[in-house]
Amino acid sequence: MKGKLPVSEIMTAEIPQMEPFESIQDAAAEMVEHGTGCVIITEEGNPVGIVTERDIVRKVVSARKNPARVQLRDIMSSPVVWIPRNTDILEAARQMAKLKLRKLAVMHDGRLLGVVSAQDILGIAPHLIEVTRELANLSGEQDDMLAASVEQASGYCESCKAYSDMLEYYDGELICPGCKERLE
Repeated sequence: MKGKLPVSEIMTAEIPQMEPFESIQDAAAEMVEHGTGCVIITEEGNPVGIVTERDIVRKVVSARKNPARVQLRDIMSSPVVWIPRNTDILEAARQMAKLKLRKLAVMHDGRLLGVVSAQDILGIAPHLIEVTRELANLSGEQDDMLAASVEQASGYCESCKAYSDMLEYYDGELICPGCKERLE
């Protein structure tokens, strides 16, 4: 494959967005209706978490919990790790491998555009499977992997509790640019 292909060309744009208090059962129905493997959890229009089919199987079904009674906030992964829409698919594959993620949100100007999955990338560039495997095997310590690798994340600042789509790791916490400036 010659040239760079941005993730915006292969991402899934029709990702359901739901509120944290909605049920796993409703999320599963949304995934089926939209033909997606995840839902994005939002508060006031801001992405604060993600729930995947795998989360539902591992955290609800296998634990024999009632999906109608478990809320999305109880099992969502947060913060939402994202990449800009013009990110090359090879770089997206590297980020997924480093972070051991299968899906990354795609954003532009603070707005969620969609989600790109490892399956999306491998569907058009199967040769990248070796790249992702090699990078996953080269990953060092798991504890500091997320802190060292996340370039952009959306969620709530652990210091001031305000929402930010530009969270950064600083001194072991995810914080917004304002708090980082104040702490430096």
